[in-house]
Amino acid sequence: MHFIIYFSDGIFATVPKDLGTFPVCGQDCWLPSSRSQEEAVEPVQFEIRLSPGVRFTSVLLIGAAHVQSRLIDSEHSAEETKMVIENGTRRPHILMITMPFPGHVAPFIQLLYLLKEHKSVKVTVVGHPDRIAEISKLYERGDFKDLELYFEPIFRVIPVYSKDPKFPVRAATTCDQEEIEFQEMKKRLIDEKDSADAPTSMIVDMFLYWTKDIADEMDIPWYTFYSSSSWFAVCAVEAPLLLERELHPIYSAKKCERIDIPGVAFAYVSDIPHECIEFSEFYAKVSDYTLRATGILCNSSYEMEGAAGSTKAIAELVERRKKSAPGKPLEDTKVLAVGPMAQISGFGEVFSSRDDPSDSLKWLDTQAEGSVLYIAFGSLGNVISDVIPQLALGLEESRVPFLWVLKVPKGKTIDELLPQGFRERIHGRGFIETGWAPQTRILQHPATGGFLTHCGWNSIVESLCTGVPMITWPLSADQPMNARFLTDVTKVGIPIKDAPANELNMVSKEEVSAAVKRLLVSDESKEFKKNSLKLKETLASSVGDGGSSYTTLRNFINDLVTVK
Repeated sequence: MHFIIYFSDGIFATVPKDLGTFPVCGQDCWLPSSRSQEEAVEPVQFEIRLSPGVRFTSVLLIGAAHVQSRLIDSEHSAEETKMVIENGTRRPHILMITMPFPGHVAPFIQLLYLLKEHKSVKVTVVGHPDRIAEISKLYERGDFKDLELYFEPIFRVIPVYSKDPKFPVRAATTCDQEEIEFQEMKKRLIDEKDSADAPTSMIVDMFLYWTKDIADEMDIPWYTFYSSSSWFAVCAVEAPLLLERELHPIYSAKKCERIDIPGVAFAYVSDIPHECIEFSEFYAKVSDYTLRATGILCNSSYEMEGAAGSTKAIAELVERRKKSAPGKPLEDTKVLAVGPMAQISGFGEVFSSRDDPSDSLKWLDTQAEGSVLYIAFGSLGNVISDVIPQLALGLEESRVPFLWVLKVPKGKTIDELLPQGFRERIHGRGFIETGWAPQTRILQHPATGGFLTHCGWNSIVESLCTGVPMITWPLSADQPMNARFLTDVTKVGIPIKDAPANELNMVSKEEVSAAVKRLLVSDESKEFKKNSLKLKETLASSVGDGGSSYTTLRNFINDLVTVK
């Protein structure tokens, strides 16, 4: 059962009868949910004060299993049309389509901060309601100034691939689910592609290859954003070659050999993301569409990569494909190193939608400079429960102060995970955070001397930008290759133990203790810190005024806001 809501500017939309609330640019309008069917037949009229150029775009169903976003009448008011069309050209309207993973969304938020100075620009962000809520909170408190920002929280479900606590969500299944959930908006975009306010460019998560067809039908530029490392981008676009050579990270006879492919030659076959092989059909599509993009954005810099040369390798691959393609010439794809982007002053905007203070920072204030090991395994991952006692005992044995962000699985208690009496024995020397922790602020704290990490790319970037050396404990995806970059290329990290990632399910307390002491209190610790600070300076120069990433990123933004 649907009924109609009319708005004062003539725009109307149909919404379900049991609607609870719908947000319009940060304002809420409440609709009674107790109307009978007879009452709902007649239109219910509301008057909502909208800022100039703003129109109703989305409906949020509180407590429902999905979001419906449908605009029935897309006619613009005279005032809107005046804003949209100036001197015969369309104003820039950037459509960002994201995945639900926090680490994938963070670089998109950094782009919003860069766009806020361009008052004529409109941006629509499509994503998961949880991520949209976080961005919306930043918007409501004024982080993006006068940027005209709209939200489409249409992706509701994060499909679970397995019960593996290390990496419970697979990108391929999530991507497929989002394509299904996007169908209604796809129809709307195609139907309105010739309207004055239609999107003029599209920036999407690296996995959302299917959006390229929509961009082509709308005849607008399509950019794919690799929020992960550039060597993962190499693996993604070279996935068909990996499959052809049978370079499986676990089963290949060559798993202990270096990879003979430009851009990833620093890593071993055992480091290759096994998803690229196991989901070969999916990655073949990602590869094909990536190489036909208007631009490939990498959250990296040439200075960061050094000898790895991954972004350069992607550019060379694009050029080779372009020259060898039969028939119609391929699009002139740009490969853009625009990173590192991080929530750290000098590398990006420092933002958080959370206002609650953290006890972890207060605890760090009581510790000696450079003495604390920070331990965290990302927003999705965690070591398996069987390893947690060994990790705890190894930390205790090392006698090094530590701050541990520990995710407690549903149905478990923290005392069930940890060895008996552990928390009492480490009282004062260790701090265990079971909730949210302000990672960038922890890494920037003077007391933090090292980081035990799962090697997710955002965590690595944040650690590199703060000059904090790392202990690598990769779990899945691109993490083993990221870890190899830290230990073998930049020399700013050490492995938790010398073994392939698929053999890190079991680590002993002795191995934990040895790695912790080696990073923080051994004769080598000063060298790790020296290398980390040197790399931090290199990265700062790449994003600073005149640096390679600084120039590339601002040229890209200029392309976005210039509608041809």
